[in-house]
Amino acid sequence: MSSVVKFNFDGSEGLSEFLTPVYFDHNVLVKYLYDPRVSVEFASETYGTIYLPDQYLAFGINRAGAVIAWHGDLQDLDLADQYHWASNNIAPQHDMKSEWYDAQIDAVFTSPPVAIQAINALEKWNAAFATKYGTRLYKPTSFDDRLEAVRRYKRIIIQSEDDFIRFVSELNEIINENVNTQGLRTFLEGKDVKIANGSRGNKLLELVYRDVLGDTTNMIAPFFWLYDVRLWADHEMGDANLIAVAAHLSVADIADYEAILSGLLIRLRDAATNLHTAYG
Repeated sequence: MSSVVKFNFDGSEGLSEFLTPVYFDHNVLVKYLYDPRVSVEFASETYGTIYLPDQYLAFGINRAGAVIAWHGDLQDLDLADQYHWASNNIAPQHDMKSEWYDAQIDAVFTSPPVAIQAINALEKWNAAFATKYGTRLYKPTSFDDRLEAVRRYKRIIIQSEDDFIRFVSELNEIINENVNTQGLRTFLEGKDVKIANGSRGNKLLELVYRDVLGDTTNMIAPFFWLYDVRLWADHEMGDANLIAVAAHLSVADIADYEAILSGLLIRLRDAATNLHTAYG
């Protein structure tokens, strides 16, 4: 779809009319981060994809923090989205070096680390549920917070128990502490689902999955495991929670923190993916 919308770009910077970079203020992404119908995935801190209801758009982020997209891809967007991007258009920066460029032009791309895969899978499931039921499972996250999470989890190095505790606590905050508690309460009440006093977070999600979607396989279990490890990490409650989670993950040594975190992330990713497949 071409249109009358004009973008500011330097044609001499491009490889073709289609493959010419157009630069934008990073606020161009905010609309999509808060749109319940849309998921925004970050493969790295310099490469992402916006999944709109009927199309998608790959974007890069350069060293100055500007968002980059191909002129041809922008012209394929719906007219309203083109105007949105045009309103955030900035002058050409002649700096499109990013993992987006490497993947798009040089076909140099590696799969995101499992932590980022887990966060992206949850974002996609969140958008699918919101599109189908009109309610988010998780609250939207700002551009800066999403980018920081990608930077943080692009490379996980665990050299001590303290490192493990820090990663687990942060991951729990990104996922479990971000559940849309008020929105889910309203949603469940509208479905005449009985809610116990004080229920929040994963307890509400469990009701959604069991009593609304009909899940009988306890797909939400890995999210409770993350919470249990966070309880072990943040409180002096002994090793019972960690021992139980390690057993679920088939990790024999509870001091093998790297294996526990890796296994937990894989199960979180798979749970979000399977929920999306089954009920999205």
